[in-house]
Amino acid sequence: MKRIALLMILAVSIYSCDTNDDGPNVNYDFAKITDADLPGFFEIGESYDLEVSYELPNACHSFVTFDFDEYIDEENDSIYVIEIYAVTSYDANLTECTEEGDLNESKTIRDLRITSEDYNNYQFKLLTGFDENDEGEFLIVDVPVGEPEPETPQENTNE
Repeated sequence: MKRIALLMILAVSIYSCDTNDDGPNVNYDFAKITDADLPGFFEIGESYDLEVSYELPNACHSFVTFDFDEYIDEENDSIYVIEIYAVTSYDANLTECTEEGDLNESKTIRDLRITSEDYNNYQFKLLTGFDENDEGEFLIVDVPVGEPEPETPQENTNE
C-alpha cells in the first residue's frame, strides 16, 4: 500500500513538471530612474511623499514596485543612505515587443518618515542603470536634516 501511494505521488510530481508550458514567463528588470522630487531639507518628526520618475526599458515592461537598500555611510556615520530601485516585470516568452506606449512614468513613495536625530544628511542614490561591469550607476541627491543656515552675502572688498 505504501508503494502504491509513493508511486502515485511520484507520478503526480513528474506530471506537474511539464516543460511545455506556454504560459507567461515573468522576469524582472530595473527601470532607469530619471528624476525625483525631493524637498530642500527634512524636518525631524515629519513624513514626506517623494515623486520618482523613471523610464521603462520598453513598452512590454510594467512597473512593479520600488526596492530600497538603506544603510549608514561607511565614511561618515551622520549620513543615512537610501538606494532606490524601480523594479519592472515583463514576459520573457515575448521575443519582440510590439506593444506601444509611453515609457516615462512616475510614482509616489508615500510616508517617508524622518524620526532620528542621528543623521545630518539623507543621501538618495537613484539607480539610473549599469556600467559595462554590471555595477550600478546612480543619480545622487543629498537632502540635509534641518533648515540650512541662510548664506550671508560676502562683503565687497573691491572699492
